[in-house]
Amino acid sequence: MYSLNKSGQRVFALQIHKRYHYANGKFSTFNKPKPFESIPGLGALPLIGPLHHFLPIIGTIGPKTNMFDVLGILEGKFGPLVKVDGVFARGTMLFLFEPDHFEQVYRAEEANPLRPGFQVLDYYRTQLRKSRYGGLHGLINAQGPEWREFRTKVNPALLLPKLVKLYAPGIDEIAQDFVHRLSQITHDDAYIKDNFELELTKFSLEATALVALGSRLGCLKDSLDSDHPAHRLMKSTRDIFELTYKLEIRPSPWRYIATPAYKMVIEAYDTQWEISMMYINHARKQLEERGYDIPEEEKSVLEKLIAIDEKVAVMMASEMLLAGIDTR
Repeated sequence: MYSLNKSGQRVFALQIHKRYHYANGKFSTFNKPKPFESIPGLGALPLIGPLHHFLPIIGTIGPKTNMFDVLGILEGKFGPLVKVDGVFARGTMLFLFEPDHFEQVYRAEEANPLRPGFQVLDYYRTQLRKSRYGGLHGLINAQGPEWREFRTKVNPALLLPKLVKLYAPGIDEIAQDFVHRLSQITHDDAYIKDNFELELTKFSLEATALVALGSRLGCLKDSLDSDHPAHRLMKSTRDIFELTYKLEIRPSPWRYIATPAYKMVIEAYDTQWEISMMYINHARKQLEERGYDIPEEEKSVLEKLIAIDEKVAVMMASEMLLAGIDTR
């Protein structure tokens, strides 16, 4: 998965499912790769792994840090390649900070990649809400052939160059509204200092939703009621990011105990599904009223996804919202 550190540098995180040996030594300047165990990282203890690093007072990281702080600490202390051993049945994680390394990982992967991660989301889709998803796996949590099958389904709807022309006017309008909003709030230095990231999130969600849900949400309005769908969707998406760090990166016993963070992220996933379904049902009604007999190049991403399967449309919309904000 991808994330950003505090300075905006992109970070690539892998959860190790199995260890590969590359005969061509792509990951080393030597003829043979170095042992996996030689990768620097947080020290681990028997049974508890790196848990002690996150404890108050004695921990090198502490209990109150966020994802940005942790990434900065890891890179500053260990360099561009960092290993964090697993705990509570979580696999070992490997953090890459150099873009060249990202490329090497992708090029070394097979056609059916294994990218374990987001285990709470995987449990949510395959176990907790199994009847809702009906065995469907998205790009975030699918592995191997399942990932390739879903990717093959959605590629034709997402990778057409002509889509740029279709969405350019709408995205330009959103950009203009964002610039206008910034011009209205830049006089408030205190607000900008504390909330500039929130404003970027609003812009990212508004732009991504135009493609994913076929509609503007209204995130850039001066004020949104707490029960407005745009506010609820924005809150649930931000909650998912913050809680994913607590559940997936920090040591967490959520697999054995329904922790408060676990309950909150499940609620956030439910909210995201509910609101996505609402917008997609609205879009489908508009499509039915308009009719489907239009040139293929004029059909929206959402229309193409609905034609594949409504659940595929909701799944892809949900993942686009998450990825669209994360890669802003």
